[in-house]
Amino acid sequence: MFIKRADQLEPEIVHDTGAVYWIVPEGSMRDETEGSSFFDFVSEFTVQPGAQLQPHYHDTFEFYYILSGRAVMQIEDEASHVQRGDLVKIPRNARHTIWPTADEEIRALCFSTSFQAPGERFVPCELPRVEPAAEPTRP
Repeated sequence: MFIKRADQLEPEIVHDTGAVYWIVPEGSMRDETEGSSFFDFVSEFTVQPGAQLQPHYHDTFEFYYILSGRAVMQIEDEASHVQRGDLVKIPRNARHTIWPTADEEIRALCFSTSFQAPGERFVPCELPRVEPAAEPTRP
């Protein structure tokens, strides 16, 4: 049985400002899941108020499930407000970033299916910031 807690792991700082807790480390499921793609990882990450996750891309389908906080999620030239309970699907090779919009950190669960070769990770990139439409009223 596999049981692991993010709050018992040491974080790795990734994309300049994100503290990532590798619950299922990158590439650790490759042998068990590899075909044309493989299940890559599960992590929990945070971004502090005033910071922004370094824009980047990679050849994966990546998902962010927002655990707490409010943020703007930008994928290519589209930006939307996200909050607790939202699941974001990031397409393969799409440039993306996220930043908190309040005075609290954003905390999210992240997982991906990868098409990358062994040892490949993310590629930092330029991504001009796009401001989203007004934040919708949600529960």
